[in-house]
Amino acid sequence: MKIRVIFLIIGIFSLTNVWAQNDTVPSRSIFVGLRNSEYACIGFQTSCWSIGLENTLWIRSPKEQYIRLRGGYHQNTHLWNIQLSAGAFAGVNYTGRFYDGAFKITLDKTVGRVSFGAGVMPLYDSEMGYNTCYTVHAACRIIQEASVVVDVTNIPEYRMVEHRVVPGFLFKARKLWVRPELSIPLNDNIQFTRVLLSFRYDFWLK
Repeated sequence: MKIRVIFLIIGIFSLTNVWAQNDTVPSRSIFVGLRNSEYACIGFQTSCWSIGLENTLWIRSPKEQYIRLRGGYHQNTHLWNIQLSAGAFAGVNYTGRFYDGAFKITLDKTVGRVSFGAGVMPLYDSEMGYNTCYTVHAACRIIQEASVVVDVTNIPEYRMVEHRVVPGFLFKARKLWVRPELSIPLNDNIQFTRVLLSFRYDFWLK
């Protein structure tokens, strides 16, 4: 019964997180990639909608693998050219030991070479309970293909809600983008800094 409820939640959430930097896609694409050095990703995207599947990497025990379904919608609000993104995910451990789900709303604005934005994400984890997560982020384009980026956020990189500042770079080249970052704790020892890598490659569809 619990598994049925989980997949019902997944089905609902999949209809509504655009998976990062979707502006490289002209219309429709199938994409593959890596997120936060943790999740292998595959999905489909149109000009406004996306749906994708993620699965953990580097987990020693197959039983501890985690799979997640994500979906999202984004559009220009035409109010000061603010970009609205709304998305959701639901995921479950292979053994059903825990499940989680979230809904995220983000607003972004670009002025010349600088872009900035903020978002809120209510998150529920069956073992850790409810948290309200946030992100405040900014980017500055150095050249057409490269930007300096930074996030201040407590959105989990895996499961734990942690307050972190995440500076990095974003490199784009048509169908490919790559984002190396440092994830630095704000209320913990700096020795717990992580090196993260995300990338995505799009197979454009006519």
